[in-house]
Parts: sequence; C-alpha cells; structure tokens
Amino acid sequence: MSGAIAPNGKPLPVVLKAARDELLSSWLARHARFYGVSGPFFAKWLGLGDIRLSALDYRLGLKQVARLTEKLCSDPAALIGMTQINALDGQVCNLISRGRPQQICYSCAHRYAQDGAEGAVPKHWSKAWRITCPTCGLAFTDTNEHRGSRATLHETTPFDDLWSEAVAGEQIIERYLADGKRDEHSPIAVMQLLLVQTWKPITRDREHPVVEWVLGTLFPNFDAHARPIKRRVTHASITSLPIELRPALLAGLARVAADPQVLRDLRSATLLRGQRNFDRFCREANFEPPQARQLSHQ
Repeated sequence: MSGAIAPNGKPLPVVLKAARDELLSSWLARHARFYGVSGPFFAKWLGLGDIRLSALDYRLGLKQVARLTEKLCSDPAALIGMTQINALDGQVCNLISRGRPQQICYSCAHRYAQDGAEGAVPKHWSKAWRITCPTCGLAFTDTNEHRGSRATLHETTPFDDLWSEAVAGEQIIERYLADGKRDEHSPIAVMQLLLVQTWKPITRDREHPVVEWVLGTLFPNFDAHARPIKRRVTHASITSLPIELRPALLAGLARVAADPQVLRDLRSATLLRGQRNFDRFCREANFEPPQARQLSHQ
C-alpha cells in the first residue's frame, strides 16, 4: 500500500461508495481489501491508532473523525451516522449486537455485490429486535446456529407458528424507536421482563427446581429450547439470545401489547426469585406491577 499511496494528508486516490445503511467498520474494511492490506494496518495508516476497525462503530473520537474526513473526503456528520454511537444511550444499547452480526439478508448481500459493494455490512444486521430485513422485507438468515445455510429464520426457527405475531412485535419496537415516545409503554423493558428467570419445582415438595422463564408461561416449549443454553437467555442481555428464539420473544411482546392484563397471569406464574425483577421491568415499561392472584386453598 505504501508504494501505491504516499503517507501524507492527501485523500485516498480511490474512495469507495458506501452501501445503504453501511457500518463505518464495514466501509473501511472494504477499502482495506481494495488496497490489499489488513484492517489494523489500514487503521494505522489513516492515523486512527492501533485499533480494530469494528471498535470505531461504538467509539469514534473527534481526531479520528477529522482524519477520516480528510482521507475519505466525507462529511463528518455522515461518518458519525455510519456508527452505532447514537444508539448507545438508554435502552436501545441493549438491542445492538457487537461483533459479527447474528443475522444476514442474502438477498441484499447479493445486491450489494452486484452494485460493487461486496461484503458490505449494514447497521440493521446488528439490531437484535429484527427478524426481517427492513430493506427488502425478507426474513433474515441466522449466521450462528445455521452457519453455512441460506435457509431463512422463518424456515429454521422452532417458533415459525408465531411468525405473524413476531413480525407484529418487531414493528412495535420500530414504531417506539422512531417516534421517541418515552412516555409510552417501553417494549424493550417488556422484552426484558419476558426473559426474567423463574425457578419452578418439578415435584410438589419443591425439590429439584428447574430454570424456566416468564416467556415460557406464554409458550411452554420456549423453556425446553432455552434451558440447554440458559446462560445466553437472560434479561441482562437481549443480544445474547439466539436469533432462532427471537420470534418467540417478539410474539410475547405483541401479546402483552395487545392485552396488558396478561401480565397478571405471568406474574402469578413467576416464583419469588423472579418477582423482584418482574416488578422492576413492569415499572420501567410504565406498567403498574400486577398483584399476584391469591391461590385458593380448599
């Protein structure tokens, strides 16, 4: 690269066009491949420091913005808009996956390649509330559980029967984030509520409790799929939930949104160990925590 480009303040001789909604790290990585160098070398050459390109999606200093503006002849605001920085405040940060995206739209990936942007990674492939592509509307493909397969999530999820409700849940979050109405019920807090763990005994004498989730009260087979990977199914990290289980979570959100009274039944089925978190997320979602139903003793 040093033979093709002199290390000075001049812009790059060739600046690639960014794909629609492309991440900054993806755009820079495509430049690195174009010039035949590694990502870390390219970052150093640009004067960005000894960093991974992916780190720039979440932390971008003013000096780095200035260097990129100079080298890539780009608008500073546009560069910042290619990052996830604006999504790191508040609840939204809990819904942005870091690292390699869990999902991909092969239809759009093919279109990027045809348009000269092969390998481009758009920002929405990191959104942990999406199951469909906002660009073309097709279902995403899971890049973790079904790596190497091009079957869509609609075909591989064990909750395909909940697909229409899941899409409704996806749109609830989209509207909430687009409108910025923080005085309304937060669907993000509702999703966290649904992932609260509760322990239930398998015998009447309460021996040998097994882990279950609030969401399992709505969809009992969720527990069976989640239990083998229980460390990844937690209200503390929605992004760690495997995408193949995401339709159940979104469908659960849609049901609560359609009938908030279902929260009473959900809390009744949540044992004491999970009720504190349940009530906390109820308040964060702007719902009054329902009182558990009194069980009758006959």
